[in-house]
Amino acid sequence: MKCPHCAHKIGLFSKTLNKFGKTKVCPHCEKHIKVSPNIKLIAILIVPVFIAHLFILKPLVIALGFSGKGVVGIWAALLVILTMQLKPAEPE
Repeated sequence: MKCPHCAHKIGLFSKTLNKFGKTKVCPHCEKHIKVSPNIKLIAILIVPVFIAHLFILKPLVIALGFSGKGVVGIWAALLVILTMQLKPAEPE
């Protein structure tokens, strides 16, 4: 992910983004940013992920001997985590 102010690269699991509080501070330009999911991208990807889940992933998980009940939650959480983006935020 890149800072919306200075385009400095910030990792999703970096110390900066994993601090408590809704707004964070970019370590490079020191402006306020916030982490939020990209709703448009989630809306676009939800149908392909659901189809892949029904026809590929769930049968594979069941064939491996696991219950297929929690797989939807795992895929939904991964979809949201992988579509996170940085946006400018107002100071608290």
